[in-house]
Amino acid sequence: MITIEMVEEFRRRTNCSYDDAKYYLEKYNGDMLEAIVAFERDRNRGYQHQHAGHAYGYGYRYRRSRPDFGQRIMKIFQRLLDIRIVIADNSGRSFSIPILFPLILAPLWHVMILISVGMMILGYRFSIREMRDDNYDLNSIISRIRERTQARSK
Repeated sequence: MITIEMVEEFRRRTNCSYDDAKYYLEKYNGDMLEAIVAFERDRNRGYQHQHAGHAYGYGYRYRRSRPDFGQRIMKIFQRLLDIRIVIADNSGRSFSIPILFPLILAPLWHVMILISVGMMILGYRFSIREMRDDNYDLNSIISRIRERTQARSK
């Protein structure tokens, strides 16, 4: 039997609707962990739970939903953070800069070109690579901010 406390706990952990919480808890017979895992898996795939008919009459169906504007913007920013300009010198030392930072500095393009030409003359090599870095993971950063604000609001 699904209780309101279980639904509230599921909603607190997943930030979903009452309908979704009830659906996943019923589907997994009240197993909170399995229900949360299934909910997150479906959400990451872009599926959204909906009733197919009237209140509990015809069962449930899934439809492919478009990610909202915020999620699309986050994916774009995450991609711009993952693509890096790698600068290496002759001794093998290298460092990388997310491509987002030079794009932000685009109004100073003439200064950036002069600096990069000067670095090339001094023997630095430039390359562009896609490198995943956990320090620049927007999803974890936003979830940490969300957890801190929820903790402060309690």
